[in-house]
Amino acid sequence: MKFLGAGTFILYSIITGGMVGLFVWSFLAILSVTTRFLWVDLPNVIDIGYWTLIVSVVGGILIGLSQKYLGNYPRLTDEVVAEFKQTKRIDYSSVFKGAIIAICVLSFGASLGPEAALVGIVGGLSTWAGDVLKSFVKKKSVVNEYEDIIIEYSVETTIGMVFRSPLYGVTTFFEDRKDPKFIKLIKTLVYSITTAAAFGVFVFLSKIDNRKFTIADFGPASIGVKEIIAIIPLILIGVLLGKLYEFFGSFFHKVLKPLDNYKIVKAAIGGLVLGLIGTVLPLTLFSGEHELTELAADWTHMSIYLLLLLGIVKLFLTEFCLSTGWRGGHIFPIIFAGVSIGYGVAMLFPIDPVTSISIITTALTSAVLKKPIAVVLILMMIFPVKLIIPMILAAYLPIYIFKLKWLKGA
Repeated sequence: MKFLGAGTFILYSIITGGMVGLFVWSFLAILSVTTRFLWVDLPNVIDIGYWTLIVSVVGGILIGLSQKYLGNYPRLTDEVVAEFKQTKRIDYSSVFKGAIIAICVLSFGASLGPEAALVGIVGGLSTWAGDVLKSFVKKKSVVNEYEDIIIEYSVETTIGMVFRSPLYGVTTFFEDRKDPKFIKLIKTLVYSITTAAAFGVFVFLSKIDNRKFTIADFGPASIGVKEIIAIIPLILIGVLLGKLYEFFGSFFHKVLKPLDNYKIVKAAIGGLVLGLIGTVLPLTLFSGEHELTELAADWTHMSIYLLLLLGIVKLFLTEFCLSTGWRGGHIFPIIFAGVSIGYGVAMLFPIDPVTSISIITTALTSAVLKKPIAVVLILMMIFPVKLIIPMILAAYLPIYIFKLKWLKGA
């Protein structure tokens, strides 16, 4: 790698990382403003009953109209990743359409997270930035040669930033074991620079709106004989919840398929159900990120039945939103569901609550995502590092359990 080419390459990585931090912060800041306007400012001015139901139905109609005339946006994470693997690029022609619909979906209370929208937005803008920069450098520049690595890590950094996990992108090092040493060196360099720049910009800008970097404080963990005995049962609970979530998804997509050509009606139904459930169980609204803080503080004042119900309904509502055209991420809602049910189980049996929520949430998330390394890297930033060994076990065991023939047929 020539000195000039290496310098441009490093500069490109820094610029891309800074852009990732800026765009993620900007998206979340706009989302915070629109959400507050709809759910705090407007109700203070307009005193109307059943506000949650009205807002959710209106949101459903707007989302249906947007998708009818703009397209099925935002694209889901799997769609964006599949495109990148095939073309080594992420299309940026629909970035603003995706951003507008994503803000609408998330602002109106969908039980979905921002990671899906941000992956498409940041990945697309990183591709665009690469195209612009390439027009200023020589065709044989190292920037052109390894641009796909920078785009890939801009996506990985985006997901890591949403979940406050700087190590999330390390998953690709495990997936690409056959890479030559030089490529591994390039990837390490790109990931380190991009992530440092992105998190640096994000943390700096977060001081403007007092955004907390940590997600929730669950307190210290205590693991003794009872908790060790309970590890396998807790993992099995997480696996069963994962199967329940998959059932919800397949059932709703099958039942609602006849409405595929009626996007407005379909999305309005999603808004109606979201509003009805949200009126009764407000904690099931939104992604669950901020609701985790409330849950961690108040769970001891809730009943076992309420905690279990919150978790199961959260899984139900997340898949119902996705099935009715409210497109977004499902990782935060799944984490919320696992924590809520974990607290309920800790109330039911005499075990440490933090250990309970950590193991159940890890097993559930791994059962759904099927990416144990990624799950551990995300959740180790949320739960105590002291529980890393039980969490690794909880992340990998579901993968092997799902290979059992009797469970595949379940």
